[in-house]
Amino acid sequence: MFYEKYWDTQKGHLSDFSLKWPVLSKYIPTASGVSILDFGCGKGEILYEITKINPHARCIGLDVSHVAIQDAKKKNPHYSFFQINDGGKFPIPDNSIDFVFSSEVIEHVYDTENAIQEISRILKPGGVLLMTTPFHGFLKNLSIALLNFDEHFNPIGSHVRFFSKKTLSALFLKFGLMPKKYEYYGRCYPFSHSIVILAEKNEKNK
Repeated sequence: MFYEKYWDTQKGHLSDFSLKWPVLSKYIPTASGVSILDFGCGKGEILYEITKINPHARCIGLDVSHVAIQDAKKKNPHYSFFQINDGGKFPIPDNSIDFVFSSEVIEHVYDTENAIQEISRILKPGGVLLMTTPFHGFLKNLSIALLNFDEHFNPIGSHVRFFSKKTLSALFLKFGLMPKKYEYYGRCYPFSHSIVILAEKNEKNK
């Protein structure tokens, strides 16, 4: 499996950590007992950083890779980790999670509708989703097409989905997640590395 081989070779933080964590860390909730779920948690490196910000959070990690989940359990023995399938149901009860974190994951997912629907299902009404994905806007897309098409859309690469602010927002809204804030990191806009979307589950979507 692609991600078993991928995670078997990864050690420590991924290469984009220093770019994104100064931006994303400020959104991590600090209330005691809050439930935080990392969708696409890999080896649990981000959850480990989250515990530094909120050591009293109830943390859960989900990933498709057995290798990653086993390493995550070793690094974070006090938290819960589950291996999931792309397109499958999360082993999490409805309306039970306060905050879902997912960074640079949704572009690797085939069944994106299922993923966002499941995130919405498990979030409490008023719960928050913080998601990042590589940014694609008009000028950046144009530069990719002119200068870097083959590398960016490499058919053996891991990215299978490509989102703009408009298309990702539409996907959120379809499943009752209201975008509240947009931010960018890496390089300068409009050539940013990634887009950050903070969204809240509609109170009516219970």
